[in-house]
Amino acid sequence: MKLHVIMACHNRRDLTVRAMSSAVTAALTAGVDIDFTVFDDGSTDGTSKALQELDLPVQVISGDGSAFWASGMAQAERAVLAGSDAVDTDYLVWLNDDVDLDISALLNLRRVVEEHEGSVVVGAMRDAISREITYSGLERAGMHPLRFNLVQPTTSTLPIETFNGNLVVVPLCVARALNGIDGEFSHALADIDYGLRCGRSGIPVHLAAGTQGTCSRNIPAGRHSNSHDWSAFLSVKGGGNFASMKRILQKSNPASWWIPIMVTYVLWWMRRIPVR
Repeated sequence: MKLHVIMACHNRRDLTVRAMSSAVTAALTAGVDIDFTVFDDGSTDGTSKALQELDLPVQVISGDGSAFWASGMAQAERAVLAGSDAVDTDYLVWLNDDVDLDISALLNLRRVVEEHEGSVVVGAMRDAISREITYSGLERAGMHPLRFNLVQPTTSTLPIETFNGNLVVVPLCVARALNGIDGEFSHALADIDYGLRCGRSGIPVHLAAGTQGTCSRNIPAGRHSNSHDWSAFLSVKGGGNFASMKRILQKSNPASWWIPIMVTYVLWWMRRIPVR
């Protein structure tokens, strides 16, 4: 089995090197071949140099700092799919640069891949200290089309609707059939969009049993003025970015995509109104 790991990074040299090192160790345990394609989005901390000095099969693609996660991962994926050594029996592995994989992670995912041929397989992450689940599969929650709950992994493989993209194994034939990661998203939602596209295309998505590594959630910013927090909410990395919400909603709700966006914005402001 050949795994092509794709990553996007920006100014997290030590974390990126750690993530790659943990993947190499996990690949040895799983008995699989592995290489890396990393989109370094204009890092100024020596990330590219550090990666090129590693004794690993790694291709570094340089960006100018404007790509963010979605575009960076899409460009790394395109480089793999265009490569002469990538065949449809190989697999892509999405790996966030702040993930520290367990030694058994790729062995666990390999077993699920072999049991569920042609499916996309997701590995859940836990916090290194609290052990709480931080990233995982996702299931719909309520009527809003973009509201999801985190799926708690069990001792068995679970079917899921979509996922966080911290650790994902995708057969190359599936990646080609879906035309890859949609790099037109500003930052977030590209992973959720990918899982939803799998569902619409009849491609199964499974969550592996247990957790496969550690990855802490980003510390939420403290509360500031309404105008400051509203701008952050609408920003490239914000959960209410208009362009990204419109893009994902138009795929499943071409006529009524604007309604969930308006609901999202109204609810955001309602939560800011003090209760008397």
